[in-house]
Amino acid sequence: MRNRDWTTRLHDVIKAALERPFSWGEFDCCLFAADCTVAVCGVDPAELYRGKYRTEAGAKRALKKNHGSLEAAWDACFARVPPAFVQRGDVAMYEGPQGKAIAVFWAGEFWAATNDGAARVVCEPTTVWRVE
Repeated sequence: MRNRDWTTRLHDVIKAALERPFSWGEFDCCLFAADCTVAVCGVDPAELYRGKYRTEAGAKRALKKNHGSLEAAWDACFARVPPAFVQRGDVAMYEGPQGKAIAVFWAGEFWAATNDGAARVVCEPTTVWRVE
């Protein structure tokens, strides 16, 4: 269930991340999205991963060990919905320049961790999870 003030909490998480530089294991696309889901409903899909990796390879090893795939990690916490039905606060997977990436839908746009902080990204979601 979503927190009563989830819109304010989510806005605050995104605003705080606007100038936070990308860093594997500290501020990457999955940890940013997980921070957003904590704000929305209190569920942390990254609980098993926080503080456990510092590189892209380390993130992939942790995913393989704990869930097998990026999709399975999000499936463990949230139900999938068709991408056409994405709503504010939902999490989406898309194909980014370096492969699969995760974004959060907010204010009619997708937001993701970038090298320069959280920013709007133009993407076509391949998978969407309803965050509640």
